[in-house]
Amino acid sequence: MNFPGMDADSSRLLLQVWSGSYLMEAGRYLLVALLLWGGVHGLLRRRLAHRVISGWPRSADLRREIGYSLLSMAVFAGVSLGVVALIWNGQFVVYRQPGQYGWAWFWLSLPLMLVIHDAYFYWTHRLLHSRWLFRRFHGVHHRSRNPSPWAAYAFHPVEALINGLVTPLILWAVPVHGGVLLVFSLHQIIRNAHGHLSIETLPRGFARHWLGRHFTTTTHHHMHHENGRGNYGLWFTWWDRWCGTEQAHYLARFDAVTAARPEGDTEQALHSAA
Repeated sequence: MNFPGMDADSSRLLLQVWSGSYLMEAGRYLLVALLLWGGVHGLLRRRLAHRVISGWPRSADLRREIGYSLLSMAVFAGVSLGVVALIWNGQFVVYRQPGQYGWAWFWLSLPLMLVIHDAYFYWTHRLLHSRWLFRRFHGVHHRSRNPSPWAAYAFHPVEALINGLVTPLILWAVPVHGGVLLVFSLHQIIRNAHGHLSIETLPRGFARHWLGRHFTTTTHHHMHHENGRGNYGLWFTWWDRWCGTEQAHYLARFDAVTAARPEGDTEQALHSAA
């Protein structure tokens, strides 16, 4: 396969970069989703049955979530291909020596990237909830009312492209260490898959804690999937609180989901959540 205007060697190199990026993204997705699904919905299913937020994911949803996620990663691999090309051309800087731009920047770059990503996602997410964009693109993700970890990247290709652009936008603005970029990518899939668990695993009181209240929980995002309103944040609750889009009963819902289970209530919780 040759790309238009390129010789065979260049086309082969681009295909190798795309394929490598796809396999890396897919590998991370499959590993993280499988561990969370197998651990929480498998090994801990009975123990955490009382923490099911509103219902168990359906098998039909799982198949769709996996299919769209694998499609999204093809889009992400295309974005990665563009990033690699711009790194080769010297437009983006991904450096190897941690102290090259100062140790302060090395340690602060990851938190800053997460803050930027959170703001980017909040506003693009709200835009995707406009009627025209929701019907054509974002509605794909919302087909899962009780999502699973497999829904982490279950996007329409257009939404996948929008979400994938955050990394090149950051690299366009600042140099990033390769290790920091890797941690940033791992954080994305781990937190994203956890946010779609449909089972709350965080401890009771976390959402009201002086530190914990700043972070989104599975309950926070699950409530968004239930009705498609409010709770637009990705990693932090800041923008939802600042903009008045956090659902009013979020904290009460988190408290209810994480309430202690009465002794001997395991079977009832399993049947009521099924």
